[in-house]
Amino acid sequence: MVKVPKGYRSRNVEDRRGRRSGGGGFGFPSRRSGGGLGGGGLGGSLGGGTPSVGGAPTGRRGCLGSSGLILVVVLGLLLFSCLGSGGGFGDLSGDLNTGGAAPAPVERVDPPEVEDSFDLVNFVLDDVQAFWTDEFARAGQQYPEARLVIFDQGGVSTGGCGNASSNVGPFYCPADNSAYIDIEFMFTLQRQLGAEGDFAQAYILAHEVGHHVQNVVGTNTAVRQAQQGASRAESNELQVRMELQADCLAGMWARHAEQKGILDAGDLQEGVNAAGAVGDDAITGSSNQENFTHGSSQQRVDWFTRGYQNGTYDSCDTFSGDI
Repeated sequence: MVKVPKGYRSRNVEDRRGRRSGGGGFGFPSRRSGGGLGGGGLGGSLGGGTPSVGGAPTGRRGCLGSSGLILVVVLGLLLFSCLGSGGGFGDLSGDLNTGGAAPAPVERVDPPEVEDSFDLVNFVLDDVQAFWTDEFARAGQQYPEARLVIFDQGGVSTGGCGNASSNVGPFYCPADNSAYIDIEFMFTLQRQLGAEGDFAQAYILAHEVGHHVQNVVGTNTAVRQAQQGASRAESNELQVRMELQADCLAGMWARHAEQKGILDAGDLQEGVNAAGAVGDDAITGSSNQENFTHGSSQQRVDWFTRGYQNGTYDSCDTFSGDI
């Protein structure tokens, strides 16, 4: 991507690195969480409770593959009906015995690559959300911005989705409208999965914001309701469809970013590589689709690419037909 301004900061980013999560031990965020980036070995594949931007429009019925489950995604508002055509915990460590003031906070000094990644996610968050603000406005609606919480190995406590350790990977919590990312995951993505480049990081964040858009629209709630009476295989398939939609929404933003001129040559391929790297089959080494919760590498690449090529919300309907 184009060079991000040094020290760029978003008003919607909270840096909780160096803090330790409170409340009873770490575990995966609860089922209420709105979706993570990948499955299996990258932290348990959070799939959770974010309402989705996608899904079939009200009244549309989609047959979910061989499962035979018919999903009617009922959205409380026809928010995107017109898009198809166009469109903290402070440090209170003062010396209580002497009445001394709390020591001045020590400025955090990060390695250059961590600083660059921190600047990047701040910049990308603002750009992705500016894109969705415009998309919602074209539909005559207001986009409520998500927040991004940066955490580290100390783990993190969410506002309604439980506690998470750093091995969970990026995820979104619908209860507090926040995405959670451990910056170190970005480097894990490169070292272990071979998904290199700054746009690989941008894709991760755009995917999580996609879950926020889903949360705003309400599809996630409908999906969760459908999952309650479904078999494990059917429930997993619904989750896959929601995750693939978040990939497609990330592709929509990628198209916008290219048109805006903030992508460098090769950036799009970095996003494609990242999408493929976090497929369930790539992470788990298994081809058993009944156990997938995020989609195969090919599916994730296909839907990210579809969003990029078409650039419309309707093109991201993963709930109708085959995926």
